[in-house]
Amino acid sequence: MGDFSNTFNEISDLLQRGKAKDIVVAVDKALADGAAPADILEKGLISGMNIIGGKFKNGEIFVPEVLVAARAMNHASAALKPALAQAGVKAAGKAIICTVKGDLHDIGKNLVKMMIEGKGVEVEDLGVDCSCDKSVETV
Repeated sequence: MGDFSNTFNEISDLLQRGKAKDIVVAVDKALADGAAPADILEKGLISGMNIIGGKFKNGEIFVPEVLVAARAMNHASAALKPALAQAGVKAAGKAIICTVKGDLHDIGKNLVKMMIEGKGVEVEDLGVDCSCDKSVETV
């Protein structure tokens, strides 16, 4: 196994710039070149989301930039998921997320979902306008 630090840095950079299509190509190439799926996740994707989270916290970027990065994270995660499963990599945990009954807005929910997934947690999204009963039943 070679040194993939440049590859992981490229994946992190593509995520931060929200390059959804390019990041999928980079993830596929990293896998083809023999990078470990867990390393791609941790050193590329989660690293990039941590940088995005820090920039957001410091007011260097705003919600639209975070959402664009999160979209890239979703694309990359979907491309990486089969390799992670095959390698036996388990999620850091499980969570459910939704907006409460009467709330039809989902931007904040989606943002939180992306950040949680960026930490390696499997998230089941129940959507918007979710009743308490549906939340309890899912748990």
